[in-house]
Amino acid sequence: MKRLLTVALSAILFATLYSCFSYVPSYQQNPNTYYFGFFELFVFVIIYSGPMYFLAGLPLSIYIDSLLKLIEKSWVRYFAGLVLYSYAGTMVGIIFLILFSENVYRLEVITFSIFGFVAANVYFHLSILISIIDRKYSVFPK
Repeated sequence: MKRLLTVALSAILFATLYSCFSYVPSYQQNPNTYYFGFFELFVFVIIYSGPMYFLAGLPLSIYIDSLLKLIEKSWVRYFAGLVLYSYAGTMVGIIFLILFSENVYRLEVITFSIFGFVAANVYFHLSILISIIDRKYSVFPK
């Protein structure tokens, strides 16, 4: 239950962040050019990132968390998780690009790597936050 909530909230947070950074305000828009509005960007990002979080992120998260349970010190576990989630997100971004693009260019690889990196770190840090909240308030049943 906790993972599903984290995946859903991560997809929403990632779509919000992406839409904030990609939205072009009306005073900066060129005339006779169509720009997506904030909500349109949000919906498009949810359509693409939501399934990626569920299909790739959830199984990878379960695997990475099983590896992290082997580490005893919390600060080492955090940095190992940061590295593993970042690497997994970068690889998922590249695989997504390869699967859904006919031509792969270097700039696109870098861009999709960054998107995967950010998406994975949003999930990782949100899962830590939800775990802290659950420990403090016992929100989820054991």
